[in-house]
Amino acid sequence: MADEVDDEQPDSPVVLNGDDGQKLHLFIKAGNDGRSKGACPFCQDIFLKLLIKREADNDFSFDVITINCKNPPKEFKELSKKLPTLVHGDVVLNDIDDIEDYLDTISPNYKLAAQDPEAFKVQSNVFTRFTYLIKDVHNNPQILLDELEKIDSFLRIRNTKYISSNQITGLDCSLWPKLQHIRVAADYILHLSIPTEFEAVWAYLASAYELDAFVKSCPSDQEIVLHWVRRETSPREYLQLTKDDPKFSFDIPKALR
Repeated sequence: MADEVDDEQPDSPVVLNGDDGQKLHLFIKAGNDGRSKGACPFCQDIFLKLLIKREADNDFSFDVITINCKNPPKEFKELSKKLPTLVHGDVVLNDIDDIEDYLDTISPNYKLAAQDPEAFKVQSNVFTRFTYLIKDVHNNPQILLDELEKIDSFLRIRNTKYISSNQITGLDCSLWPKLQHIRVAADYILHLSIPTEFEAVWAYLASAYELDAFVKSCPSDQEIVLHWVRRETSPREYLQLTKDDPKFSFDIPKALR
């Protein structure tokens, strides 16, 4: 479900230099300005994983290059058709699972992969339910709330800081950005908030907000809204979203503090 780049747009400047072929390069979706971080939860997933790897290993280095999906450089289109894309020398990967496996192979100091079928299953449908709701495939918010409740119940039973254990895994890096999109976009577009009664979900989000890696990799609220906003949005509202100073929802409801 990665972002696809547009092949019909004119070329942009070169994105890679010939002398840095052995460095890790992460290509992610650009924001509305064509330069800042865009709101792709899958791009944030990999960005977050790279930052966590670097925190565990000071010698682990990478750079991040934003790609305008409507105007991708020719050099990028020759590498990949999707975002995120990881490039390391001759290795080019744009599948989320393949990228995680590769990162664990080249940087084994902190393993992201987790064999936890229960945790994987409990969160596997929440983002699909959200996308169906926000794209008007269905209009019953209870379907999304039911999935959030499943995650909340699972987190309560597990009683760990993160979804699989007290150590961050790749599953957290995948789920946190999706929950952030649900939090921001569902509230703005659908006027649907994550209920405060889902205390474990909010505590789980709070654990993400405590991390520099999450904060650094997270797009602004405006970018998240612009990623999902419907076509019928007024031009004035759309323009205002692009002009407002970036806002980041990293707080939790007052009732839960």
